[in-house]
Amino acid sequence: MRFGIFLPPFHDFADPRAVVELASSAESAGWDGIFLWDHMLSEPGFAVADAWITMAAIASKTEVLRIGAMVTPLARRRPWVLARQIASLDHLSSGRLIVGVGLGDDGWREFSSFGEKVNPKDRATQLDEALELLQLFATGEAVDFNGVEYQVHAPPFLPRPLQRPVPIWVAGRWPNRRPMERASRYQGFFPIFAAPEPLAMPELDDIEAITQHLPPTRPVYDLVVRYAMSSANEPIEEAARLAEAGVTWILENFGAFGPDFETIREIVAAGPAGRA
Repeated sequence: MRFGIFLPPFHDFADPRAVVELASSAESAGWDGIFLWDHMLSEPGFAVADAWITMAAIASKTEVLRIGAMVTPLARRRPWVLARQIASLDHLSSGRLIVGVGLGDDGWREFSSFGEKVNPKDRATQLDEALELLQLFATGEAVDFNGVEYQVHAPPFLPRPLQRPVPIWVAGRWPNRRPMERASRYQGFFPIFAAPEPLAMPELDDIEAITQHLPPTRPVYDLVVRYAMSSANEPIEEAARLAEAGVTWILENFGAFGPDFETIREIVAAGPAGRA
């Protein structure tokens, strides 16, 4: 089992320097990774930092901490630009990058505000084609691709990422099947549960059902969940039950309206609440 921080770079953490300080503290305290929300907008009046610029700053100030955006909606990114960012950040971090991807939604009008496609079916096509393109760019060979949303005829992208492959975790709302089918082609699944309390531990029945419908297709496959371990009554026991059910990563969930700046710093400095 590995333990990570799941943080929106909003409010005080819209300052990348504050996130770098938190990441350094997390590494010292024994956390395994830090994962940032990737958003263009939030609630009106919220300060929002760019996740990828912030991850680059983290990479330059840490040594072993895994880093990633959870999640990047590929429908609002040009896959060739993201491919360059992935390769550069993987080199900068010495192979510590994890790429979290998903469909995204228009809850904060992050698509409609900019004239982007809102229809989920259109964005699903963009997501699937962009994922295929990211893999093609990572080969270091010329890319000829004719899709519905993208047509690409490009020379090789060099340098290639250090990791072969860079792990891709696909997010999806449980119990929708299409995200799980998509995730089975990559290196991990990040289920989003429609729970009454999003900070609560996921139901073990849901985890067991996911593992039955999502058989690992790689030598290493990650099942990643988020919840507020720091507020759990039995964090070590809960982590053990999740691990037994097939979970490989638990992310300490700091929601957009979660604890204040100082409380988050204290939780991170105390280390993973579920580590035995």
